[in-house]
Amino acid sequence: MNAGQLSRHARSWYGLPVEIVIEDDYWHWVKAGPVPLPHPPVVNLIVRHGLPREARLKLSYIHEMGHIQTLPLALVHMAWVWKHRRGRNSMSWGRRIVWFGLFIAVHQAAWELAAESYVFVHNPGEYKQLYKETGGHPAKIFWLLMTLLAVLGTLGLIKRNE
Repeated sequence: MNAGQLSRHARSWYGLPVEIVIEDDYWHWVKAGPVPLPHPPVVNLIVRHGLPREARLKLSYIHEMGHIQTLPLALVHMAWVWKHRRGRNSMSWGRRIVWFGLFIAVHQAAWELAAESYVFVHNPGEYKQLYKETGGHPAKIFWLLMTLLAVLGTLGLIKRNE
């Protein structure tokens, strides 16, 4: 492991073994059970902008662990929106493709919000202090946009007459 990397093995609260590797600002590797999920750290790059390197690595690791810990919640959200989707059989193929793209975006926003909430709940005092010291503007924008997309998007995708 190099100086710009954080690597740990852990287990989720529901028993899933994970390996998380945070490679500075360039790449994240999450292995959930037997499934490898390498990905660029888009959200972490935005939300952690301006933080010291060690804090970025630590919070990025907790964020990735937050995805694992909130996976059951994310799956429930996905299933609930899918079950209650508006216009389920009356859409043209073009509208279905647009709806599905929005569904993925809204679901991802909800899951990113859940993962970052996990970071905040993990140590709210440290979280507030780090962002207070740097102004926290990217984090504030993240919280606002993800909350709006997750809540309003979910409401927009589901049937209104339940």
